Amino acid sequence: MRARRGVGLRAAAALGVLGLVLAACSGDSGKSSLPTPSKAFCQAAYDYDTNLPKLIGKIDKQTALVQKLADHAPKDIAADAQTYLDAMRRRAEGDKSVVDNPKIKAAVENVNRRAADGCELYKQNQDGTGGM
Repeated sequence: MRARRGVGLRAAAALGVLGLVLAACSGDSGKSSLPTPSKAFCQAAYDYDTNLPKLIGKIDKQTALVQKLADHAPKDIAADAQTYLDAMRRRAEGDKSVVDNPKIKAAVENVNRRAADGCELYKQNQDGTGGM
């Protein structure tokens, strides 16, 4: 049973990492017409991006990172950030239906894309400066 739980947790973390990769690859070269997200959201996105790969199997810590994103999400993705957070909480409680849910995948991709594009996440220095 524990091995299955680990697989599900890895799948949840992989979903988040996959979303960041897709967002980085799909961004267009033009500037977004959306306002720049708050510094708090961009810092949460940076923390999420740099820490999530180290937290495979630690769903409570993953959820805490997503909580910070949801707390500071710009209005245009606030509902998606809440969907992502709710899915992480449900997964922590053992709900496996959230892993392959298209609605949740879309919400994760929207949050990650907004973070990557709005915060210029991939132009930042390791200390979080630049790009924000």
